[in-house]
Amino acid sequence: MFKGMEERRLPGETEAVWNLVRDGEVWTYRVWASPYLPEEIRAFPGCGQVVRMEREVVRKGTGEVRRTVSYALTSLGPEVADARRLGELLLSQWEVENRSFAALRAFLVSLLHRQGVREKKAALEAFSFNPLAALRFLGLYAV
Repeated sequence: MFKGMEERRLPGETEAVWNLVRDGEVWTYRVWASPYLPEEIRAFPGCGQVVRMEREVVRKGTGEVRRTVSYALTSLGPEVADARRLGELLLSQWEVENRSFAALRAFLVSLLHRQGVREKKAALEAFSFNPLAALRFLGLYAV
């Protein structure tokens, strides 16, 4: 289903492109959205569009380029949200997640400091590879 978005335009497809400049980088977003859904996806109630978002980040000083591609299904139909709106919604969701992770990280650093842990960076790396260890450190025991 998503592969079709890379190979050709889909029926009813909308497209949006915009740039943001921040922290010495130029972020270019390209978003495509289409209500064209394969039959197996139409069987799920509530699927309105398929979305493809490309993000290209160019560091101004070095010219280094990073690219990512994300895909999504949404219940929002084209009459409610075009490609630009869907891209903005995806970005706002990521911003909320990033802020939540940043708050959790700051909390962990504070606890590590209170516990007298000197190698905070190593501890955070260990927690990122083993989130259950972080939960145990917080006193939360997950099964």
